[in-house]
Amino acid sequence: MRALAFGLAAVLAFLALATTIRTTDVLTGALEARQVGTATVTSCTEHGPIGRWGVGTSHACEADVRWDGGGTERVAFAPGQLEPGEQDVAVFRSTREAGRNDSARWFLAGPLAAVALGLLALWFLVAAVLSLVPARTAAKKPDDQWPVTKAEVKATPVTRRVRRLRLLAWLALATAAAEGLASMPFFDAPRRAGEFVSPWPAIEDAWLVDLPSGVLAGFAVLVAAVIGLIAESVHKDAARIVRYGQSYLDAKKVPRGGSSWVPSAILAALAVWAVVEVVLAIDDAPVVVWLAGGRDALVLLALLGVVLSTRQSAKDMAAQLVAK
Repeated sequence: MRALAFGLAAVLAFLALATTIRTTDVLTGALEARQVGTATVTSCTEHGPIGRWGVGTSHACEADVRWDGGGTERVAFAPGQLEPGEQDVAVFRSTREAGRNDSARWFLAGPLAAVALGLLALWFLVAAVLSLVPARTAAKKPDDQWPVTKAEVKATPVTRRVRRLRLLAWLALATAAAEGLASMPFFDAPRRAGEFVSPWPAIEDAWLVDLPSGVLAGFAVLVAAVIGLIAESVHKDAARIVRYGQSYLDAKKVPRGGSSWVPSAILAALAVWAVVEVVLAIDDAPVVVWLAGGRDALVLLALLGVVLSTRQSAKDMAAQLVAK
């Protein structure tokens, strides 16, 4: 039954992935166009309503394209780019497939969403396969001097220290999503032959960290994975404290000092700096532009809130758990 549920979830995730690839221009997402022109549709093949291109009806079309600067050519377009009967549609061609030249807003957000859905579909598929494999009792590691069971770990209170790590892991994932969302108004303009020009260059001026597109998201996901593993390790240590008490603390030599306020002060200063940068860079603009420019400020303020609301030294955590 579990294998069937996970298999169905994998199919749904794959359909969501295919739909995202089609609707967010993942196949045509390059910024710099080598050629721009206008297309008149000559023929189309219908796909859908459910299939390898996801959910919904779409058309893979061929069109006669008149390129700016001269020349006419028949070009095939991926599903989701053109519709039957369209004429004089602005199109572009880069190092990837040709596409409709309406906006590059999905240049970063589309691939990020596609990668996330692809990983989700893979996770469901692996879970479905593993559900069919007979469960085996895990052998105890001979070098584990302080063993605890999964039930003991689950029953152990979630301390502020563990909660902080878990919240930081989720915040790192939110940061990756924030980069994708912030990129949408920044790239919301048609391509042109040569270098891409943003309609809102002030967004880039408002960011404290202006890395190449996608680098921040990739780093944030890596940080989320590492912090998540550390959080589970700390929670397991907490379970050992509950089970073994002072003997485990003596063996591990838990620090006796309190937590420092220096990291919080640094975060507060960075958050104020980020807010000032946004106010100075962005003047009269829509709300979405303000939110995009405030990406770093919002992340830093959220990070500061997590750090302040979950303050707990190792000594205080140990004292809380020993009482259990």
